[in-house]
Amino acid sequence: MNSKTPYAEVKAHNGTPTFFLDGKPTFYSALWLTSLTPDNWQDAETVKRYADNTDIHIYAFDAGEAWCGPGAGRISHFDFSSIDKKFDNIVKADAQARFHLRIGLEQNSPWWQEIYPQECEVTSLGIQFQQSFASQVWREEAKEFLNAFAKHIQDMGMADRTIAYQVGAGHTGEWCKRNSSMANPCGDYSQPMRRHFQKWLRHRYYDDASLQKAWGNSTVTLDTAEVPSESQQLHAINYSFRDPLLERNVIDYLRCLAELCGDLVIDFCQTAKAATDRLSLAGAFYGYVLEMAWNSCFFSEWSERWQECEYTTLQRSGHLGLRQVLELPDVDFLVSPYSYGFRGIGGDGPCMQPSESVRLYGKLYIYEEDSRLHIGQFHTTYGRAADLHQSRAILRRNFAYMVTHGQGVWTFPYEDKDIFDEIKSFKEKGDFTIGTDRSSVSEIAVFVDDQSFFYESLRNDLDIPLIFHQRLQGLARIGAPVDYYFLDDLLSGKLKPYKLYIFLNSFQLDESRRDLLKREIRKENRTTLWIYAPGYINEEPSLDNMKELTGFSFGMGRQPWSSFMHITNFNHPITIGLPQDIFWGTESHISPHFHLEDDEAEILGQVVYSQGSCVPGMGVKAFPDWTSIYIASPNIPAVVLRGIARFAKAHLYNEEGDIIYASRDLLGVHTVSGGKRTFRLPEKAGHIYDMFRQETIAHNSDRFQVELEPVSTTLFYIGDRK
Repeated sequence: MNSKTPYAEVKAHNGTPTFFLDGKPTFYSALWLTSLTPDNWQDAETVKRYADNTDIHIYAFDAGEAWCGPGAGRISHFDFSSIDKKFDNIVKADAQARFHLRIGLEQNSPWWQEIYPQECEVTSLGIQFQQSFASQVWREEAKEFLNAFAKHIQDMGMADRTIAYQVGAGHTGEWCKRNSSMANPCGDYSQPMRRHFQKWLRHRYYDDASLQKAWGNSTVTLDTAEVPSESQQLHAINYSFRDPLLERNVIDYLRCLAELCGDLVIDFCQTAKAATDRLSLAGAFYGYVLEMAWNSCFFSEWSERWQECEYTTLQRSGHLGLRQVLELPDVDFLVSPYSYGFRGIGGDGPCMQPSESVRLYGKLYIYEEDSRLHIGQFHTTYGRAADLHQSRAILRRNFAYMVTHGQGVWTFPYEDKDIFDEIKSFKEKGDFTIGTDRSSVSEIAVFVDDQSFFYESLRNDLDIPLIFHQRLQGLARIGAPVDYYFLDDLLSGKLKPYKLYIFLNSFQLDESRRDLLKREIRKENRTTLWIYAPGYINEEPSLDNMKELTGFSFGMGRQPWSSFMHITNFNHPITIGLPQDIFWGTESHISPHFHLEDDEAEILGQVVYSQGSCVPGMGVKAFPDWTSIYIASPNIPAVVLRGIARFAKAHLYNEEGDIIYASRDLLGVHTVSGGKRTFRLPEKAGHIYDMFRQETIAHNSDRFQVELEPVSTTLFYIGDRK
């Protein structure tokens, strides 16, 4: 056991996993060096300016090019000479430099594919691309590279400067095979994947008879089972859902792929931890579970293939292995860009993972701050800011999200003086927040179920309105912070109590998980909100499964069509004051459709779907120890969610539709309209202080009024320190 203080580690501190540098809790703030080269480095002077004038000395940069293949004068496939020059360039600009290495392990270069053609991924088009995730040859050589890299850094005398090893594979190192998950072509039809899938099936089913029963196929064997075809992967028998009896082969393959990718992340992180004697961090871009309803069409790639825009990336990406990654201690941190869905003014800036699940398992989340500002970039997409005022509002919004969720950040080294001053300020304020209580104060928990994704069609008709848009639109504007978890975190009994439990996609529950869920929600006057098809699938789909979980009786329509909701009862506490012209739902086709057929439920609204059916679609049902609420159509607006939260007695900070982030000692507010605001705190704060304006607002109060500037973000300290 190494007794030396780690160069970097993640430990619990003031209510959240925290970055420790040389044994001291520190706000993780790094510069992302996208232009770093071994020779003439154009950003050297800019980095020197940051080093001399801020307390930012961590540099994140790509370092996988050293795995470069055969070459004259060397016996391995590794050449670290370019890395030496990169390290030297940074140290010349900043003598205090520490390194966060983004190590790309994807084999994009022709040399690897020429040497190991049989180890490459094959898509449903019959095209061979980079290495298969199932290639044992690639996995072992990748670990050999990680070990050699760490040894080389040790031999250079740079080990103490290298604080993080980030392992990446797939497109842009983000564990997603672009050519077989982001458009129609599917994978992986290589021999390594076929062998891996058959091995996975042996561990699951043990013998041919069990496999044949599970797959409903009397001829398949453990030696003949194949990766499902493109048609089988893309299309589901029941339109929005897979039939668990007839499509088990697809469900199994997608789960196998997720477990494989999760295991690779774990294996490579364990290798890096061991190679550094556990003195440095290890992590990955991984777990974009709340985000990947998009595909290449969203990113305007492959414009000639626009007709392939209807399929989600998530199930074919491998990111559904996140939960097993969270459970392993050798993964210290996770990274992602923040959500691409609504980055502009008035939008939200959340991470792509269930943020509170990441914290629950003691992982640090690092926020890739790649906002498109009014300077320095030419993108007109991804919510680009029009001017400095908008840039400042967006950057401050994202910073408020980070510090209220206990996260770190890397960002570009901007030359612009105004943006430089913002980044410098964020590091100073971030260091201050390390001393505050950053634990969650949310009374609203939202749950996403990773297991249910395997039972969905790959069509994104459901996940876009139900998860992608629901999170960025309605849930972000309730007027209170919202905690995002995996469903199984609730079932584990590890969570604090909440007042409102919102279930986005709890479609598939076996008997064990169903019993655990009922045990957690049916007590202490808890309120649950179910959306669309809660508990629909057990061993097979049925309305009785939904009734048994939610307490409501249901009816169903099967014709694929869009659906929308409207309010019909304006006398309930949830709906009092709502306008009668409020509607929500999805224009995408989904099937089945569900509605309430329950005389004991209080009906609040109708759902309208195929054949113009106007049937009860929103209802409330009270039980002795809990209350059940059902809404048939997704993308519920904030004003309706706010009424539900108020009914559940969850604390609301304001009701103006602003974006609200909060921890015990911090309150962040992003607004477009601006104007007078009254904020109500859960308890009295000794000192209420505007951290951006640097002025005191109030003392010893649980309520305060301010004037918010239009298109702005404000971060308040609401604790007892002065």
